[in-house]
Amino acid sequence: MMQSAPNTLDLPANATPADYWDTARTLSLIGDTLVKLDALGRPQPALAVAWQSYSSARHWQFTLRRGVKFHDGSAASPAAIAQILGTLHPGWNVRASADSVSIDSETTMPSLLAELALPRNLLLKRSANANENNNRPHIGTGPFVVAGWQPGKLLKLAANEESWAGRPFVDAIEIEFGKSLRDQAIALELDKTDVIDTAPQAANGSQRRGASSSLPVELLALVFSANSKAQDPRLREALALAIDRKPIQSVLLKSAGEPAAGILPNWMTGYSAVFSSQANPQRARTLLAGSRQPALNLSYDPRDPQAQLIAERIALNAREVGITVQVSLSGAEDIRLVRAVLPSPDPLTSLGEAARQMGLPQPAFPATRGNSLDDLYQAERSLLDGYAVIPLFHLPVATAASVRVRDWEPDRLGEWGGAGLSLADLWLADASLADRRTADSRPNDSRSNDAHPNDARPEASSR
Repeated sequence: MMQSAPNTLDLPANATPADYWDTARTLSLIGDTLVKLDALGRPQPALAVAWQSYSSARHWQFTLRRGVKFHDGSAASPAAIAQILGTLHPGWNVRASADSVSIDSETTMPSLLAELALPRNLLLKRSANANENNNRPHIGTGPFVVAGWQPGKLLKLAANEESWAGRPFVDAIEIEFGKSLRDQAIALELDKTDVIDTAPQAANGSQRRGASSSLPVELLALVFSANSKAQDPRLREALALAIDRKPIQSVLLKSAGEPAAGILPNWMTGYSAVFSSQANPQRARTLLAGSRQPALNLSYDPRDPQAQLIAERIALNAREVGITVQVSLSGAEDIRLVRAVLPSPDPLTSLGEAARQMGLPQPAFPATRGNSLDDLYQAERSLLDGYAVIPLFHLPVATAASVRVRDWEPDRLGEWGGAGLSLADLWLADASLADRRTADSRPNDSRSNDAHPNDARPEASSR
C-alpha cells in the first residue's frame, strides 16, 4: 500500500516526498537505469556493464548488457536506449553503436553516472497503441510487467519471465494507492497487506514489526520566499538561532532523523557542519535589539501530517526571542516549511536537486573541477549565505513489512530496486509458518532463525 494516488505513473517534476518515493519505488520494479549507485555512491552495473569517460567528462561511452528485451518482446538495443535518453535529455548528443551508447555534452558532466542512476532516467517506453497504453502505461526491462492499471487506485504487476536478472521469486505484486499511513498501519496489523509506507518515527527503535529505516534522505527546512517581509539577514539569522531542534526531534519526531547542520547530511559529505544547528536565544535577541520586526506568515504542506505541529513549535520559539510568526495557509507567505528529497548518494547531485526543490539558485562549481570536497563545501555554504534557507532536520524514509515477508528490506537509500536486495528477491512464508512465527515472536525477534526457502518453498505471490 502507498500514500500517493497518481493518475499517471510518470515521476512528477514537483512531487512531494511521499509522491516521489512511491512513484520511484513503483517504476523501479518496471524499468532499469543504465547504472545504479550503492549507499557509498559507487556505480554498479545495470543495463550498462561497463563505461568510460573522455575529454574531461564531456564524452561518455556505455557498453550495454546483451540480450535484454523490453516487456513487449522488442530488443533493448543501443538504438532504442539512445532514443529514450535523447528524448529525456534534448541537450545531450546521444548516439548508438554496435553494442554501446555514447553521450556527449558541451559542458563537463562529472556526475553523469549519478544522474543516470536517478529514477527519472529509468529506461521506459510507451506503447504506440492508445488503448494498450492505458493498460500498460510503461514498458520497461525490469523484473515486473504491468498487468493492470487503475489510475489512482491499483497497479497489478506480474513477474517478467524473461527478466535479464532472472525471474523474480514472487509471481505478482498488487499496489493499492491513496492509503493514508493510518489505514496502511491497520491493514498491516490485520494481515491485509505485506508492505507499507510508515513514518520514520514509527520505525525508530523497532517499534513496528518488520520496520526498517533508510539513511537520512530528506531535508526538512525553512525557506524564505522572494517577497518575504524578512529581507534583513539579521532577522533571518535570529530566527535560525531561536529554533530549539531537540524538543522537536524528541517529541514530534520521536527521535527520528538528526538535526541538520547543512543542506546535505554528514553521511553523504563527510564534513561535520556548514550551519550551526544549536539554539542560541540570547544571541538572537542581541541581533534584534533596537529594531522593529514585521509579523511573518509561516506556511506548510497540509498533506504532511507533522508539518503543522512542527511549524507551530517554530512559531513558539520565534515569539520567545521577539519575532512574531503566524502559522497560516492563507495570505502571502513569508516562510515555507518544506521537505526536499535528497535522491542520490552523490552529494553534487543531491545538492543541485535540493536547491531546485527549494527554489534556490543552482550551486556554482568551478568549470575546471567542480567535484572536490572543498568545492562542494563552498557551494553548499553559498546557498546558506544570507539565511535564505534554514536547515532543520535530515530524515529517513521507512517501510514496514508483514511477518510473511522474508529475506528482504529496502536498501540504505530507501529504494526497492536499488543496488541492494530487490523486492523481486523476497519470499513469502505460507500461512501456517507465518502464524507460528507470530505466536512465537518476542520483542527482539530476529529473522536469522527463519527457515530458508530451500527448506520449504513458500507461496510465490505478494500483495
